[in-house]
Amino acid sequence: MKKIIVLFIFLLFTTNANSQKIVYLDVQFIIDNSDLGKFYKTKIKKMQNFNSSKLKDDETKINNMETEIKNLKNIISETEKKNKVNKLNLLLKDYQIKRVKLDKEIIDSKKNFTAKILEILNPILTNYVEKENIVLVVEKKNILVGIKSLDITQEILEILNQETINNNLINEN
Repeated sequence: MKKIIVLFIFLLFTTNANSQKIVYLDVQFIIDNSDLGKFYKTKIKKMQNFNSSKLKDDETKINNMETEIKNLKNIISETEKKNKVNKLNLLLKDYQIKRVKLDKEIIDSKKNFTAKILEILNPILTNYVEKENIVLVVEKKNILVGIKSLDITQEILEILNQETINNNLINEN
């Protein structure tokens, strides 16, 4: 009797699941390849280049000071050498603090840009789900195997790119 009930419940759920529309979406692909995502990537790359040039000056100062200390270590007194080493250590400490701060700014910018894209993507996805009568959208990274026809990534990417153009989102940011 228990086997019949279990079989009945299994058939009920499998029939119900087949009649429902379940799709999957690669959100990271959309973030990376949308026009807005590419725009944000360019902005982040510019920030990284700018930060790198800021740090290059400090690196040069540190390298010059290290070379100077090495060249003069046998010529100058111990107290002078200690003073120069202390200055070098202060420069190194400042450099590390600056580098951590700049890296944190980049990470925060990436998070903010991703959040902005997701904020725009959410209503698009909601409208798409309602229009297409989709019951469930699953993140692609959580799918082991699925047929390609259930992947809505390209369709959502095209809608997001069109939304970006229509609302002039790239020029506002």
